[in-house]
Amino acid sequence: MAVALLVSGFFSVLVPTELIASSIGAESGIRGIITASLVGGFTPGGPIIAFPVVFVLQKAGAGVPQLIAFLTAWSVFAFHRIIAFEVPLMGIRFTALRVLSSLVLPPLAGILATA
Repeated sequence: MAVALLVSGFFSVLVPTELIASSIGAESGIRGIITASLVGGFTPGGPIIAFPVVFVLQKAGAGVPQLIAFLTAWSVFAFHRIIAFEVPLMGIRFTALRVLSSLVLPPLAGILATA
């Protein structure tokens, strides 16, 4: 837990609030949801890293639907887990089928959060 707080503290200093507000702010709409979905899939680490990052992004001006899309993409796509575990254990065909069938989930979650 101490490491996560340290990481979130460093991350909050590194993240420019203007960039966050314009990219994945509440006014960014579907473009922000798609952006958050892409970034979430490539965010490494477990929940001890991802949730403090989401907290920092929220404080920097990110919108709730965008953060939901971010977390959904992080949990469904986590590129580092796909490379480290899924492809070696399940094979490329299975992994590709799973990823393709799940592509709509993060944007859909973000869109449903706007309602």
